[in-house]
Amino acid sequence: MGKNAPLRPAWTENLGTLIDAGVTVRASCAGQCKKWKDIDLEALAAIKGRDYDLWNRRSVCRLTEGCEGPVRFRFSGFAMMRPMWD
Repeated sequence: MGKNAPLRPAWTENLGTLIDAGVTVRASCAGQCKKWKDIDLEALAAIKGRDYDLWNRRSVCRLTEGCEGPVRFRFSGFAMMRPMWD
């Protein structure tokens, strides 16, 4: 990590630590629709496993039909939603 890299709390290491900490994670579209949605971490862990890491992940928007914008993840921490990327 470079000198300007964001601090990453240990409890954001993977889905298991996020679930255990009771953290809210949101998917947010940076494309056309600009929508966001809270992620069901338990359901995602059932599919991907508790070791799956959301940090620096992105996907194509599925929040609005027809939107193909990039979706990034944010976690609730320190009284606001923080980005889950470097």
